Amino acid sequence: MTQHQLITQTLERLASLGVREVCVAAGARNAPLVAALADSRGVRLWNFFEERSASFFALGRILADRRPVAVVTTSGTAVAELLPAAIEAYYQALPLILVTADRPERFRGSGAPQAIEQEGILGVYARPWPDAGSTAMPVHLNLCLDEPLTPAPGIDFAAFPPAPAKPQVPGPVECTPDVVLAAGLHPDEARQAAPVLAALGAPIVAEATANLHAFRELEPLLVHGGEKALRRLNPARLLRIGAVPSWRFWRDLENRPEVEVTNLCRAAFPGLARRENVITRPLEALACLRPGRGGAGADCASLTPDFESTPLSEPAWMRHLAAALPPKARVFLGNSLPVREFNLAAGGMPADGTHFYANRGANGIDGLLSAFLGVAAAHEESSWLIAGDLSTLYDLAAPWILHQLPQRAIRFVVINNGGGKIFSRVASLRDLPEPARHIIENRHSLSFRPFAELWGLDYMLAQQPDDLLDLPQLPMVIEIRPDSAQTEAFWQGWA
Repeated sequence: MTQHQLITQTLERLASLGVREVCVAAGARNAPLVAALADSRGVRLWNFFEERSASFFALGRILADRRPVAVVTTSGTAVAELLPAAIEAYYQALPLILVTADRPERFRGSGAPQAIEQEGILGVYARPWPDAGSTAMPVHLNLCLDEPLTPAPGIDFAAFPPAPAKPQVPGPVECTPDVVLAAGLHPDEARQAAPVLAALGAPIVAEATANLHAFRELEPLLVHGGEKALRRLNPARLLRIGAVPSWRFWRDLENRPEVEVTNLCRAAFPGLARRENVITRPLEALACLRPGRGGAGADCASLTPDFESTPLSEPAWMRHLAAALPPKARVFLGNSLPVREFNLAAGGMPADGTHFYANRGANGIDGLLSAFLGVAAAHEESSWLIAGDLSTLYDLAAPWILHQLPQRAIRFVVINNGGGKIFSRVASLRDLPEPARHIIENRHSLSFRPFAELWGLDYMLAQQPDDLLDLPQLPMVIEIRPDSAQTEAFWQGWA
């Protein structure tokens, strides 16, 4: 097979897997493949100068549109930059397809330039191309290309319609839960789940990313109050749908084997290390559930935090942000404190078409800005990222892609509390000596104005809730510096 035939075969396979978008980080070694993609029809290319942003942006596109997206890189350490996104995709069961250019096999083990050991470099986190099977998991194709690296012709992606997905036919699930925990549902999945959960009748503790706030039939069942509500409900039988919840209550189930847990999720992971009383089934099995007893939701509806006495605390700012979101917004919640505080503070979100997303596979803070921009890329209304300061510092290169996106209202909201303050919420770390806490929290006094200036974005330091109103319809950075004393007072009052 000639090199051009190999590239054509690769493009045809991508097209048949349903790929219609490719994130390209170009170099000399993958230039023939890049040229073929640029010459192709029916495929959208996004170009990046570095691979980590490209791969997390691709994750965001998959989260938003539920279709496979490919990332194409050159050889060498460029390939290693894909590992964090591959890990995240693995634990979310997302169809991330990674195509890496490599030097010919004879260079392996030679130490020649750009000749690292790329075959199998992603380990368990990506299936090799011949064993790809279903695209519900990351896939890795390592493409050996030799010199001369001449451009290859493109194809028409539309000429290779993807094979229809084989629907899973799960068996019946016997489950009459006392409580439903919901997180990480795509809006389409939430739409399918809503009537089933309404018929089930059990109280639902739903994170914003469950996207169940949009369904009025669920309002009587939705419980607000987070950890407090869960402790009060104290279920003996628990149904979890979607992603692993962020609540501490879930982690504490490791030591409560008497609680029966049924998981219905995309990824085949129980989210708990214990084996007793834990069942995991595909999300499609939701349609096979028996109606439960239900009715406890109203008892916990009054568990609403008091924000009036601490209006500039970190949780209160989440409340203000929730109130400022316009209809049909797409919101990406950052890991660490933002996703937890937003889930607690937002309360009942309006059924106005607002959708929530997050990277809750491995729960890392890397690549969040890039994933957010992937979610925002094809959205015609406003898009909001709510992330911490360290998460933002982790992904400063992400706005590179903005010049390829339409000029829309894209908001980077940075909750700048001067470091990793989530560690002050971890009970086992609260009594550490001050020097150790300083190191663990990575304390700093940075402003994010230079970040906005670097990428030509509008900037605002929000000091009062009203500052979040009447914002310009352009990409901008909104920095929020919560009052630390009020934040501490809030948590003491809510304990």
